[in-house]
Amino acid sequence: MEVRKHKIYWSCMAVVLFCITSCNEVKQKQTFYTAVKGKDTAFLRITAYEKRFYGTYEVYYGGRFMKDSGAVEGLISGDTLRGKFRYRSYGGSKVISPVIFLRSAGKLKQGHGVVASYMGISYFMPDSPIEFSDSFVFDSITKNRKSEIGE
Repeated sequence: MEVRKHKIYWSCMAVVLFCITSCNEVKQKQTFYTAVKGKDTAFLRITAYEKRFYGTYEVYYGGRFMKDSGAVEGLISGDTLRGKFRYRSYGGSKVISPVIFLRSAGKLKQGHGVVASYMGISYFMPDSPIEFSDSFVFDSITKNRKSEIGE
């Protein structure tokens, strides 16, 4: 009887450990995008998991002599990615700007709107519409992948 209890105990422990380790795996989708608008070119790498995203964003102006380069991060709500773009403007001062993308048919459209700032924090004005016309339209250039956070 005592041996049976130990077998049941260790079997339960094995199941619990399996569940704990498998719960740590998070499906991530990393996608690379590129967009061209006039003489400007932009590159975007987004890693999305659950309801969040993060990545890098570079915008080259004109003949690649000036660029904004930095990190993006934020929240995913349905087909909208809304967050912050932390970058160095033309390699100079640090800037944090709000950023928003609309996902549609494998593409991301960058939105723009009225930006306000309060105590150094920039954000889109809630009562002003976000426009997705006349902006970068990013085309996807990679596939999905599965990995763990911290990889």
